[in-house]
Amino acid sequence: MRKRILITGVSRPQGIGSTLARKFKESGYEVLIHGHSEYDRHMQYPDAGEVSSLSEITRLKDSDLSNETGISELIDELGQHESIDHLILCHAYSTHGEIGEWSFEEINNHMVTNVTASMLLIQAFHKQFNSNIGCITLFSSGQSLGPMTDEIPYAVSKAAIANLAMQSSHAMAADNIRVNAVNPGPTDTGYIEKGSALYQEIAEQFHSKRWGTAEDVANLLLFLHSEEGKWVVGQVIDSEGGFRH
Repeated sequence: MRKRILITGVSRPQGIGSTLARKFKESGYEVLIHGHSEYDRHMQYPDAGEVSSLSEITRLKDSDLSNETGISELIDELGQHESIDHLILCHAYSTHGEIGEWSFEEINNHMVTNVTASMLLIQAFHKQFNSNIGCITLFSSGQSLGPMTDEIPYAVSKAAIANLAMQSSHAMAADNIRVNAVNPGPTDTGYIEKGSALYQEIAEQFHSKRWGTAEDVANLLLFLHSEEGKWVVGQVIDSEGGFRH
C-alpha cells in the first residue's frame, strides 16, 4: 500500500521534524518536508537550516507560515506533487514573553503559524486526498497540564490545536482520515545546553531522569500512522515520560 507523507517543521537536524522525516523514510514512506530556516536562525539554534543529511526526501521550498503568502506558497507547491495520504504538522511559532510584553504582532504570529496555517493545510490535504486510509498528526503542548505563564500566546494557540484535532477528526471521519494531536513534553532538541544547571533540573522531573528524545516522539507517531494505530482517533496524547509540571 502506498504511503506518502508531508512533514512540516523540518529545518534543522536536531529537531523533531528531521527525526520524523528520517524515521518515516526508513519505514517505507515517500516523504516530503517543509521548513522555515529563517525562523530557526532567528531563534539562534546552532544547526538551523542544516538538513542536507535527509537524502531521498523531497524538500519543498522554505516559506514563512506566519503570513498568508507563505501558507499559499506551501499549498500551491504541494499541489504540484502526487497526492499524499499522511500529514504531520510539526511546525510551530514559540517565543517567550510575560503578560506585560504581549504585542499584536507576536500574538498573531503564534495564532497564524500554529492555528491558521494548520487549518488551511488540513483543508488542502482533505481536498487532494484520494486514498482509502489517511492519517494526520498535530502537535499540542502541555498547556492543559500546568501553567505556561511566560508563553501564554503559544499555550493558547496549542489549546486550539488540541481542539482542532478532535473537531477535524469528526469532520473527515466519512473519508476514513484519522486525526490526533501529540504533546511530546520537553524534548531534547538542542535548545538548552546539555550539562547546564537548567538542563539537569528539567531532567530530574522525568521518571527516568532523562529528557525526552526526538526518537521517542517518532516511535509514537509511527504507531499512530500505522495499521496498528487505526483505533486511536481524535485524541490528544500526552507522551511525556511522567514529566512533573
